[in-house]
Amino acid sequence: MAILTILHRRRFYEARLPHLVFIDGLYAGTMRGDEMQVQLPAGRYQVRVQFGGPIPLGRSGKRIDLSVSSTRDDVEVKRAATVAFHDRERLWNLLFDLDLAVWVVSFFVPMPRLYKIISDLFFAVWLVRLVIIRKRYYRLDVQETGAGTTVNK
Repeated sequence: MAILTILHRRRFYEARLPHLVFIDGLYAGTMRGDEMQVQLPAGRYQVRVQFGGPIPLGRSGKRIDLSVSSTRDDVEVKRAATVAFHDRERLWNLLFDLDLAVWVVSFFVPMPRLYKIISDLFFAVWLVRLVIIRKRYYRLDVQETGAGTTVNK
């Protein structure tokens, strides 16, 4: 059996959120920390890392999928391999976090009307961008380890 390790490379200020891991479209488990190991036969696999999921809309049974994920189709596991993932949108998220902090301050300190307009526009652009890239939100890097060698792909 080969071992596939999935690592979350997150910054110290990023929240530790659970991520779902799918291998060849089948649920493999939930990452509650920064690392997860899966034993599987040697071979080529499709690995998907996902945060969030569908949200039901009322009693009609309809759902809206607000998850963010990324898929890598060419993960080859011979003896051991590592798939490390991280957020592509670090700059956008940092700007959004700063804007969120100023928004909280605006409850206590009056802000100019221009700030409100710019903040709302920035939020709208950030949200549209997030929806557009939500299926390739993470960057997945594969590192094959085996027989004493390491190959980065």
